Amino acid sequence: MRNLLFLCLFTAALATACGSTTTDPEPTGSGGSAASSTSESSASASSTTSSSASGATCTPGETMSCTCHAASAPGVATCLADGSGYGPCMEQDGGDCGCPLGRGDGCCPGDGICCACVQGCDPNTDPLQDPETDALIACVCAAGVCADECERECAGQGIAADCRACVQQAGADACKAEYEACGGT
Repeated sequence: MRNLLFLCLFTAALATACGSTTTDPEPTGSGGSAASSTSESSASASSTTSSSASGATCTPGETMSCTCHAASAPGVATCLADGSGYGPCMEQDGGDCGCPLGRGDGCCPGDGICCACVQGCDPNTDPLQDPETDALIACVCAAGVCADECERECAGQGIAADCRACVQQAGADACKAEYEACGGT
């Protein structure tokens, strides 16, 4: 038992001391963040992964998984042509990582991603992309409902004071079914 413990501690110390020969990429973009994942190389086998002489940190063309948004499928970041790092996190289909209508990273308590900026549903569902909350957001952000009062929220740019009262009014009128379905408060 003692030998096994020693072996585990020695292996952990060796792994920490040796570390990795490459640095972790930090893909950036509209809300994307780095994720620890195995890279998938699309470069030729003759390329080198890291070169201390050139300062390269990845193989040009190499891809890695990244967090586009909590509610989205994982994104993809591609190593830049000069190997200096990874480009922005993009959706699998090449689109920009962006929150859906009425959601934004700045509308969450803590480190949430793509939380509802349009408030009014059950607060426990704000960080989740559930169909009921999204239906209320779509109704509230429609022209002629609360689009003017909730302009900032509908654009995913934060939470202002005027929107909540309009959402509650719309919940008794134009968006009543959506408001009730999402547990309107």
